[in-house]
Amino acid sequence: MFLKTGRTALLLAAAAQLLVLLPYSGDAHAQRGDRYNPQWNQDYRDRERDDWQRRERERERERERRHDAKTTGVVVGVVGAAVVAGVIAAAAKRERETRERADYCMNRYGNYDRRTDSYRDRDGYTYPCR
Repeated sequence: MFLKTGRTALLLAAAAQLLVLLPYSGDAHAQRGDRYNPQWNQDYRDRERDDWQRRERERERERERRHDAKTTGVVVGVVGAAVVAGVIAAAAKRERETRERADYCMNRYGNYDRRTDSYRDRDGYTYPCR
Protein backbone atom coordinates (compact mmCIF):
# COMPACT_ATOMS: atom_id res chain seq x y z
CA MET A 1 0.00 0.00 0.00
CA PHE A 2 2.82 2.35 0.85
CA LEU A 3 4.45 1.70 -2.50
CA LYS A 4 1.34 2.74 -4.37
CA THR A 5 1.03 5.97 -2.36
CA GLY A 6 4.73 6.82 -2.76
CA ARG A 7 4.53 6.18 -6.46
CA THR A 8 1.53 8.48 -6.78
CA ALA A 9 3.24 11.25 -4.81
CA LEU A 10 6.31 10.91 -6.97
CA LEU A 11 4.26 11.18 -10.15
CA LEU A 12 2.43 14.26 -8.82
CA ALA A 13 5.71 15.93 -7.89
CA ALA A 14 7.14 15.20 -11.36
CA ALA A 15 4.00 16.63 -12.99
CA ALA A 16 4.27 19.79 -10.89
CA GLN A 17 7.91 20.20 -11.91
CA LEU A 18 6.98 19.79 -15.57
CA LEU A 19 4.30 22.47 -15.26
CA VAL A 20 6.84 24.86 -13.79
CA LEU A 21 9.34 24.15 -16.54
CA LEU A 22 6.89 24.48 -19.44
CA PRO A 23 7.14 27.80 -21.31
CA TYR A 24 4.39 30.30 -20.71
CA SER A 25 2.21 31.46 -23.55
CA GLY A 26 2.05 35.22 -23.90
CA ASP A 27 4.37 38.17 -24.48
CA ALA A 28 7.86 37.86 -23.30
CA HIS A 29 8.87 40.33 -20.66
CA ALA A 30 11.46 41.97 -22.94
CA GLN A 31 8.87 42.56 -25.67
CA ARG A 32 6.51 44.55 -23.52
CA GLY A 33 6.85 48.28 -23.13
CA ASP A 34 7.02 48.38 -19.36
CA ARG A 35 10.25 50.41 -19.04
CA TYR A 36 12.34 47.29 -19.35
CA ASN A 37 15.34 47.58 -21.63
CA PRO A 38 14.57 45.33 -24.61
CA GLN A 39 18.29 45.08 -25.37
CA TRP A 40 19.32 43.92 -21.94
CA ASN A 41 21.57 41.21 -23.30
CA GLN A 42 23.04 43.45 -26.01
CA ASP A 43 24.14 46.00 -23.40
CA TYR A 44 26.09 43.30 -21.59
CA ARG A 45 27.75 42.25 -24.85
CA ASP A 46 28.55 45.89 -25.63
CA ARG A 47 30.26 46.27 -22.27
CA GLU A 48 32.25 43.09 -22.85
CA ARG A 49 33.24 44.25 -26.33
CA ASP A 50 34.16 47.71 -25.06
CA ASP A 51 36.26 46.22 -22.26
CA TRP A 52 38.00 43.93 -24.77
CA GLN A 53 38.69 46.86 -27.12
CA ARG A 54 40.00 48.95 -24.24
CA ARG A 55 42.36 46.13 -23.21
CA GLU A 56 43.52 45.75 -26.82
CA ARG A 57 44.21 49.50 -27.06
CA GLU A 58 46.20 49.32 -23.83
CA ARG A 59 48.19 46.35 -25.14
CA GLU A 60 48.89 48.20 -28.39
CA ARG A 61 50.03 51.29 -26.47
CA GLU A 62 52.31 49.09 -24.35
CA ARG A 63 53.77 47.48 -27.50
CA GLU A 64 54.39 50.92 -29.01
CA ARG A 65 55.95 52.17 -25.76
CA ARG A 66 58.30 49.18 -25.66
CA HIS A 67 59.17 49.63 -29.33
CA ASP A 68 59.91 53.32 -28.73
CA ALA A 69 62.00 52.43 -25.69
CA LYS A 70 64.01 49.91 -27.73
CA THR A 71 64.51 52.46 -30.50
CA THR A 72 65.61 55.08 -27.99
CA GLY A 73 68.00 52.58 -26.41
CA VAL A 74 69.55 51.74 -29.76
CA VAL A 75 69.97 55.42 -30.65
CA VAL A 76 71.51 56.21 -27.26
CA GLY A 77 73.85 53.23 -27.63
CA VAL A 78 74.99 54.29 -31.10
CA VAL A 79 75.54 57.90 -30.02
CA GLY A 80 77.37 56.75 -26.88
CA ALA A 81 79.60 54.44 -28.90
CA ALA A 82 80.41 57.29 -31.31
CA VAL A 83 81.30 59.61 -28.42
CA VAL A 84 83.50 56.99 -26.76
CA ALA A 85 85.18 56.23 -30.10
CA GLY A 86 85.85 59.96 -30.57
CA VAL A 87 87.37 60.27 -27.10
CA ILE A 88 89.57 57.23 -27.69
CA ALA A 89 90.67 58.56 -31.08
CA ALA A 90 91.49 61.98 -29.60
CA ALA A 91 93.52 60.41 -26.79
CA ALA A 92 95.39 58.21 -29.26
CA LYS A 93 96.14 61.21 -31.48
CA ARG A 94 97.42 63.21 -28.51
CA GLU A 95 99.61 60.30 -27.40
CA ARG A 96 100.99 59.86 -30.90
CA GLU A 97 101.77 63.60 -31.21
CA THR A 98 103.53 63.56 -27.82
CA ARG A 99 105.59 60.54 -28.84
CA GLU A 100 106.50 62.12 -32.21
CA ARG A 101 107.57 65.34 -30.45
CA ALA A 102 109.72 63.42 -27.98
CA ASP A 103 111.33 61.45 -30.81
CA TYR A 104 112.04 64.68 -32.71
CA CYS A 105 113.63 66.38 -29.68
CA MET A 106 115.65 63.29 -28.83
CA ASN A 107 117.00 63.04 -32.38
CA ARG A 108 117.76 66.76 -32.60
CA TYR A 109 119.27 67.48 -29.16
CA GLY A 110 120.39 64.10 -27.90
CA ASN A 111 119.85 64.69 -24.15
CA TYR A 112 116.13 65.36 -24.06
CA ASP A 113 114.19 65.08 -20.76
CA ARG A 114 110.58 63.99 -21.37
CA ARG A 115 109.33 65.01 -17.91
CA THR A 116 110.27 68.66 -18.34
CA ASP A 117 110.08 68.73 -22.18
CA SER A 118 113.53 70.34 -22.25
CA TYR A 119 117.11 69.53 -23.14
CA ARG A 120 120.48 70.46 -21.60
CA ASP A 121 122.75 72.40 -23.89
CA ARG A 122 126.59 72.45 -23.88
CA ASP A 123 126.58 75.54 -21.70
CA GLY A 124 124.82 73.58 -18.91
CA TYR A 125 121.51 75.38 -19.12
CA THR A 126 118.19 73.70 -19.92
CA TYR A 127 116.09 74.94 -22.80
CA PRO A 128 112.60 73.97 -23.92
CA CYS A 129 112.42 71.79 -26.95
CA ARG A 130 111.16 73.65 -30.04
